[in-house]
Amino acid sequence: MSHYQLGHEDQELARLELQSRVYRPLTEALLRDAGLRPGMRVLDVGCGVGDVSFLIAELVGPKGKVVGIDSAERPLEWARQRALKQGLSQVEFIHAAMESFSSSQPFDAVVGRLVLAHQPDPLAFLRRMGEHLVPGGVLVCHEMDFSSCPMAHPSIPLFDRMHEWLLGLEKLLPLRIRMGQELVGLMRQAGFKVEGCRYEGPVGAHVEDDVEVLRVVTEGTRTLMPHVVRLGLATAAEMDIDTLEQRVRDEARASGGMFIPFMMGGAWTRRPAAT
Repeated sequence: MSHYQLGHEDQELARLELQSRVYRPLTEALLRDAGLRPGMRVLDVGCGVGDVSFLIAELVGPKGKVVGIDSAERPLEWARQRALKQGLSQVEFIHAAMESFSSSQPFDAVVGRLVLAHQPDPLAFLRRMGEHLVPGGVLVCHEMDFSSCPMAHPSIPLFDRMHEWLLGLEKLLPLRIRMGQELVGLMRQAGFKVEGCRYEGPVGAHVEDDVEVLRVVTEGTRTLMPHVVRLGLATAAEMDIDTLEQRVRDEARASGGMFIPFMMGGAWTRRPAAT
């Protein structure tokens, strides 16, 4: 069972949509590199509010099929409404955990974005994902690496402080903040041959134009605030969450340099073809 710590309130689901917009170009490039193409049948594990499922639907087209699963029902309600509005009849959302999910047909591809970091046993989870592939099917994972970000050059002091909070949370919460770095090694431990990988992050340089790149950090910090305060890493007054975004924007403007919210590591592999 997932150790997901971030909740499923409306504000958190909206944050996930924001995060998906910022990271969509990276995920799309990864999926294209991994070979997703029209007509494929694809399983999206930990689909949340559906953004990766909708991206996959664009790649596989109307003749393809996308099944998104999540262990929480609340984000699936959002996902179904969004699919209906977009007319994506080839996308289906199912309330199911990876550990108990079953399908009468295997999939040409299995995709998971930002799911392994929340698992108590990511190695077993990864192997379970691979069991749903056809022989020769592709397994694609995309995970964040919080260990060196957020970062900026010249430095943004609030980014440095938020980075300290993240490192503190790593020691106290069941969250693997370095999964983006660990992904390739994890796939090999699971017995897969890694075909390719990517490691990159969105970069902002203009505060007004790239406001969502900054906001993905501040809204993520808002979500983590109860844990940061509860664990004594900072006080609510110190975080001053309602003014955090404006303060970060002011510091970024004064810095005059580039800023990166979080890096992401992606990799893909295949289930061995039948012999």
